[in-house]
Amino acid sequence: MKTLIIDGQWNLKRNYLPPHRKNLMGANGKLCGGTFGFLDSTRAVLNKLMPDRAVVAWDGFHAGKLRYNIYKPYKANRQKDWENESRIIGTENFNSEEDADKFQLLTQKMDVQRYLDELYVRQVEEDYVEADDLIACYILGSTDPEEHIYIFSRDRDFHQLISEKVSIISPDSFEIITIDNFQEKMGYTVENALLIKCIEGDDSDDIPGVGGVKQKSLLGYFPDMVTEKYTYKRLVDEGYEIQEKRENGKPKKKRLAKIDKIIQAEHILYRNAKLMNLKKPFLNQVSIDSVNAVRTQPLDSDRSIESAMNMFARDGMVQHIWDGNVNNFFGTFYNLKAKEIEFGNSLK
Repeated sequence: MKTLIIDGQWNLKRNYLPPHRKNLMGANGKLCGGTFGFLDSTRAVLNKLMPDRAVVAWDGFHAGKLRYNIYKPYKANRQKDWENESRIIGTENFNSEEDADKFQLLTQKMDVQRYLDELYVRQVEEDYVEADDLIACYILGSTDPEEHIYIFSRDRDFHQLISEKVSIISPDSFEIITIDNFQEKMGYTVENALLIKCIEGDDSDDIPGVGGVKQKSLLGYFPDMVTEKYTYKRLVDEGYEIQEKRENGKPKKKRLAKIDKIIQAEHILYRNAKLMNLKKPFLNQVSIDSVNAVRTQPLDSDRSIESAMNMFARDGMVQHIWDGNVNNFFGTFYNLKAKEIEFGNSLK
């Protein structure tokens, strides 16, 4: 079985933010850049993979709160975002352009969810839980030996989940990164994905790494990371050896500052590993139950691709299809429908 999982919040934002789509408007005068872009990119990746099922995972309200509770700088502006979300829902009176933008994004998220409900795309969202963790939960809980999961994302956090049954499909070229080609594509073995991420940190999540140490210099100092699994202890041991050789060599050389930073970074790396390790996702029981339901339960039969097509026409987005053919645009979802009906019948 082939499963496609899409990081919903990421896919919505990437389609909403580009200038050519941010102000995209339907014939009815409604802004629709994120909505149209999300549907268009989903259609495209479905055509590429032809999966048996598609799942969209969304950031829930107060997403990130579970990490924020243990590390306050995590996504430092999230508290402000949560307050803004609470305040602007249900109103169109905004104090700033930022609030208006936030309202548009929330509105278009709800529009996308409404479409996906009709298009046989499974969805999961729970308060306090991030989409990354829901995706990890789905993957870690997969027990079907025949299931292969494709993550549609540009987020390098997902690299640590790549395995014999998990691949990543790029949103730009639709190139697929697998366990077999990861080293060639990324320059190091997949077993070091989390360690390198912890060292580099994540500016978008306000998680600092080891100052100034990035992948290029790291692999320069420790070339065996390209092919061999490393632990932090191994980095430290080899780091000491590098410094000792420099200090005792002829001519003697100064210690490498970046190596010293790595040696002294134990607390940083263990903190980052706790925050970033998707093999130990931040979940609550409600979210675990929701993911299990998305994985095992058949979809209800009152969905209608034709209803989605009618909504699409009503929302005035037909003009943005290059050939204006709505049937062609939504055609790939009929394959998804057939697969979901087949799955539902197999449970009877």
